[in-house]
Amino acid sequence: MSEDTRPADRAAPDEHSALDRARASSLDRPDFPFQRVARRLGLPRGEAEVTLRDPERARAAIANAVEAFLAADDARRAGRAPTSAIALDPDFPTGVGMALVGAAVLWEVRELVPQVALRVAKDHHEDGTEDLAASFIALVQESITPGADRELDAMAWAAQSLLVDVLQRAGDAAGADVIARDLATHHIPLDLWRDDDPSLPDDSMAWHGGAFEGGIPPRRDEQALSYEDVHDYMNALVADMRRERDAEQDGPDA
Repeated sequence: MSEDTRPADRAAPDEHSALDRARASSLDRPDFPFQRVARRLGLPRGEAEVTLRDPERARAAIANAVEAFLAADDARRAGRAPTSAIALDPDFPTGVGMALVGAAVLWEVRELVPQVALRVAKDHHEDGTEDLAASFIALVQESITPGADRELDAMAWAAQSLLVDVLQRAGDAAGADVIARDLATHHIPLDLWRDDDPSLPDDSMAWHGGAFEGGIPPRRDEQALSYEDVHDYMNALVADMRRERDAEQDGPDA
């Protein structure tokens, strides 16, 4: 990620059009489970399709769901029993987090991406799925403009510190060492990613986009998580939710 990276909440024109097409394609599927998606976003059943087809209302719903997700995940990490509806979702936390990241990308609310994507990356790393962890790490970093905000800088550096562990476990000791030395140069703790709410030490330097020009290749195929990946994930999510719906025998509109 270079210094001229576009602001996190603004897509380039071609990307904007692609995201519009991806949204429309998902919503126009005859089997799109509006009610289940609405339940995940905390929407009333009768408002599901109307809300999801209205970008501004959908973004507001996604923002509310992200806030609820973060609160529920904080409670989980603190060892408290889940009480909110989102915490009781069978896919909570990782699957719910992935769905919210996908929604935030597709509905172009990228400012909501970093906190959720970082937590999803942690979950995947703890589960041993390093390629997925690296993809979500890349998505954290790509959603943050270097030096724009100290809190966002902290999340970007936390993602970079997590990448050290990911590369070590994946057997790339040389790549992990390069990033670790970059973290040390910028006075960033190697274990910053372990903090639920990471913050930077006073003598740290602003996020600059990573150790390598253009960022660290996040997967073995050297491609970041893109809107195509999110679209594919959303399609898979739709299929999974339809199977769950049929298994629960909720009826065609459930």
